Amino acid sequence: MSENKKSLLSGELAISIKRFFAKLRFAQNDKYLDIVGEGDGNSGATSVPLPSSTTIICCHSERSEESLIFHQTRMIKNILISVLTLIPLLSNSQPGYRVGTSQVGIEPDQSLISLHLGGYGAPKEGRFTLQWINKGSVPEVSALCGMKDRLYLVSKGELFFMNPFGNSLKLSKAGKADNIRSIASFKGELYALNFNGEILKTKLTDGIKWKKIGLADPSSVVITVLNNQLFAANDQGSLWSTDLTKSTFAWIKSESVNKTISLAANSRKLFALTDEDVIYQIEPGKKDSKWLKAAYKNNQTIKEDIKHLAMVNGRLYGISMENVLYLGEHRTEGNLTSRAMAIKSEEQTVVILNVDVCGLNDTFIGLLKKEVFLKHHIPAAAIFVNSTHTHFAPVTQNWLTWQEPNQRPDSAFLYSTVKNGILKAVADALKGMVPAELSFGRGAADIGYNRSLKDHQEIYDNAVDVIKVNYSGKYGESFLFMAACHPVFSTAGTLHFTISANYPGVARKLVEERTGTTNSLFLQGTAGDVNPRDNGEYITGEKLANEVIAVLDRPMTKISGPITCFLDTINFPVTPWSREEIKAYRAENSDKVGDVYAEKNVKWCDLMSKYIDEGTMPKSMPVYVNTINIGNWKLLGFSRETTTGYGLGVKKFWPDKLISVAGYTNDVSSYLPTHMHIEQGTYEGKDSFFWYGMPNIFPKNVDETILDRVKSLER
Repeated sequence: MSENKKSLLSGELAISIKRFFAKLRFAQNDKYLDIVGEGDGNSGATSVPLPSSTTIICCHSERSEESLIFHQTRMIKNILISVLTLIPLLSNSQPGYRVGTSQVGIEPDQSLISLHLGGYGAPKEGRFTLQWINKGSVPEVSALCGMKDRLYLVSKGELFFMNPFGNSLKLSKAGKADNIRSIASFKGELYALNFNGEILKTKLTDGIKWKKIGLADPSSVVITVLNNQLFAANDQGSLWSTDLTKSTFAWIKSESVNKTISLAANSRKLFALTDEDVIYQIEPGKKDSKWLKAAYKNNQTIKEDIKHLAMVNGRLYGISMENVLYLGEHRTEGNLTSRAMAIKSEEQTVVILNVDVCGLNDTFIGLLKKEVFLKHHIPAAAIFVNSTHTHFAPVTQNWLTWQEPNQRPDSAFLYSTVKNGILKAVADALKGMVPAELSFGRGAADIGYNRSLKDHQEIYDNAVDVIKVNYSGKYGESFLFMAACHPVFSTAGTLHFTISANYPGVARKLVEERTGTTNSLFLQGTAGDVNPRDNGEYITGEKLANEVIAVLDRPMTKISGPITCFLDTINFPVTPWSREEIKAYRAENSDKVGDVYAEKNVKWCDLMSKYIDEGTMPKSMPVYVNTINIGNWKLLGFSRETTTGYGLGVKKFWPDKLISVAGYTNDVSSYLPTHMHIEQGTYEGKDSFFWYGMPNIFPKNVDETILDRVKSLER
């Protein structure tokens, strides 16, 4: 209802009440009839709306009793008709909810250098985000390091420096650098390794005056500094370190990577470049830390032959064999976000979150929900965390049977970027809540197909559910929409190595552009066994956006009523493999060198053996069901990679209700197959559990058990 219409109705009600009191005030002895709202005390008040309960107090005049009763009855009847007619209209016109939306970018900081993208076990060499940006040509360089906002380089026995941030690369001469093999910086001073194995040092304030301060191992070829540690490496896999704050060198030997030709360091990690164009990284001092691949020449996003690495202000620079200076950065479409929609009715608040990652596990989600509760007093059941499942975001969960660089997320990205981004999105959405009306609509878009049950293409949910938020006053609109399809294409060329929200990001952008809005949310449905029909995020995204717009152009169903929320756990006991079974399976796969799938199976066997040895084998595989009822709309989210049968099954229980079913909610720790996937031995029903490092597959009746519980609970 428009503001003008509401004002008109309010005015009509006020006029009716005024007229009523005017007629009741009759002259004789100034005696009159008052209507007083309970708890109000304002005799003859004309403000609206009236209290729901009204007490009538009568003071009689000296007119005839019959006449007085007649007039009183008639007048009371008229005013009650007005009140009963107009107040419902006014109350219905007032928004029953307060809604706020927000979005926070969760793009990785450039200081993280290079991250592995999640979702694919192939190619075996990995999918890293680093690319090189050409900054221009430099003279022939034999040594390179960074200090503050400068690059220092050695060329033909001379030391130069430059500011790499400008548009032009202007070299300034600093002094002599004869016989220098490698350089590094620490606290405003330069350190050097010469071809005699000596460590030299010079200040920069009084001119370049190299002074011998110690010896490195004679096989050392490169040096760098991380914090207060000087590191030296050779090309045969050895690494030494010594504390520069001590008066003398006391080298400690450890392992490096073979064929190292350059070292660099930021505040957390060492980076080693090999003559095979591979960059490795390690966090020295961290428990169980090891050298892991960080980037390689994939001939798609990295084609350059880099020979030197250096860090300046946390950014990675490289110089190629052709003496071109490059800046390293993440290759990205720049659209990874955490988005939140907070909805409040009376005392109940819920927060629905869309996070552009492949998945998050229940341990991380538990920590996240605890922080939200402590800060905002919102319980876990009222926080709905949905991963869009893009296969083009950096790793955010453990994949312990994958290649080593893909096994664990970068802690800085997961906690500083993703977790803090989610928490900020929640806070911003709660802070921005204003009165609003909600509406529901459903369309259909055949953006996917059942990739697994190929003989049962009817097992595909093409529903596109749309929630429209219509804010009161000048705040406009925002939208939440849901569809079910894996965000996995395209894997061709450079896109395979590019950070991207994939088709959900495309669809959100198009919806916002075409409606002149911001902060649209996408929720991933039960897409576990659904792949896109089209090989391209832009085609799929546009198809989805077109249908969202079509739904918005049709009549929608108003959402009204109280909010309730529930979080239920359904535990499935684990029957682990025996030692003999694990040993036999490992032997079956161990001789298949270069086979990604066989190598994954070997890692799974080793992981299960470790669980048995340590007594840490998981005893159950929980499935979480998060239900949020917002008036007559039910949003139900299953954990894990939920397959289509669950969404269709829930909708069949209550065909006349507004029900949206999501997967990938609150925990993505394996697939959630149906009995059909398990019986047919499909990827979702069997092999995927080895990729996820699960102790076993689900029992055949998993879908029957879960759906029966959902129906019986009737949340």
